[in-house]
Amino acid sequence: MADSDNSMSLSFVTRRRFLVGTTTAALAWPFQVESRAAEVRDGSGASDPALVLCENWQDFHEETLALCREQQRLETHLAKTVGFPCAKVRLADGTDVTLHSIESLNDAYSPENEVEWGRALADFAAHQARWDAADAEIGYSRTDELIRQSETVESALLDDLPQTAATSIEGILAKLTVILRDGEHWEHPDDFPWPHIRSVLDDLARHHKCRSSDDRQIDRATVVNSPYRR
Repeated sequence: MADSDNSMSLSFVTRRRFLVGTTTAALAWPFQVESRAAEVRDGSGASDPALVLCENWQDFHEETLALCREQQRLETHLAKTVGFPCAKVRLADGTDVTLHSIESLNDAYSPENEVEWGRALADFAAHQARWDAADAEIGYSRTDELIRQSETVESALLDDLPQTAATSIEGILAKLTVILRDGEHWEHPDDFPWPHIRSVLDDLARHHKCRSSDDRQIDRATVVNSPYRR
């Protein structure tokens, strides 16, 4: 970010870096959840509120990912073309430093370097103005606001997840997938409990796949052996 005075919390900044850099987002969405959720919307299938909630979370999660990547691209462009706002100032002890925020410049003030400090303050303001003009032109801050909005909805849906009962195996798988995806963004994916949750998810997915395959075989055998089959 351009200025250390920015109000964005460190936790969200850290999460955004993980969102852009992690491969967790490529994790397959379980067992045609999207098609099942579509059935719920058009009334052709049994309603599973957990499945619908998880699909909505997934939509916003993917939107957040896309916006984070765009924000990173725009920030890189600004850094290359304008540079992060900064100013050089000589401290009272004669040391020359480059500072990147008004707060750090204020901390560097002393009566002994007042003239030098005033010049540095004006330099920083001019640099910040160039950054702001370029920002307004390409929409960097607007993208940041869209990320905040998407993250807010994503977080609200996640808060609703424990109170939303799944009524299908797809819903259970979807809930576990949401928990895994979100949790791995905050912590190292190899730390407890993420490998354990991943293992449970794999077990359930494998069991559901086998059961679904067996059901299809039973249905086919029933049709083949039916006395009413022509």
